[in-house]
Amino acid sequence: MKQNFSERVADSLVNAGAAPAEDKALYEYGIKMGLMLVINIVTAVLIGLLLGMVWQCIIFLIAYNPVRTYAGGYHARTPLACYLISIPITAAVLLGIKLLPWNGYSCAIVLFCSAMIVVLLAPVADPNKPINEREKSVFKNRARAYSAVLTGAAIMLWWAGMTQISLSIIMALGLASAMLVLGAIKFGNKQLEKA
Repeated sequence: MKQNFSERVADSLVNAGAAPAEDKALYEYGIKMGLMLVINIVTAVLIGLLLGMVWQCIIFLIAYNPVRTYAGGYHARTPLACYLISIPITAAVLLGIKLLPWNGYSCAIVLFCSAMIVVLLAPVADPNKPINEREKSVFKNRARAYSAVLTGAAIMLWWAGMTQISLSIIMALGLASAMLVLGAIKFGNKQLEKA
């Protein structure tokens, strides 16, 4: 039977005594998710490279990932679906930074609305990312904290004339809030907690 990469690495860890045999499945899963994360980041940076926006892409990813992790919202059913959806979304975000006619007013509106959505809705659970009551409280506080930090950073950077960095952060918060709204619409107030 042919093994995939994560199975081979997990087997190697177990055989070397670096991981207990009973935790092999957990290691396989972690390796698989880590590999998908690396592939997602590399693909996003390649999109940034193709659009001549590598550093905007990196700033977007740095700003987006923490708030998205804690805010939750809509998630694709499989890691592959997530990857395939993230490609056009990343391109759209970067093109939005580059091509939309941004000014102080439009940035302020997007930033304020996005931050308020995070404050009011986060966290939104998804069947693919359920949360328990304890996590709900922790995630809410962290999502709000990240949102506040990103909002403050975007405002200061805009005033300092670093508009591309500010826009990368604004788009990160905007996308995270859009995922929250999609998740809230799709799942409403259903209790999506871990067993």
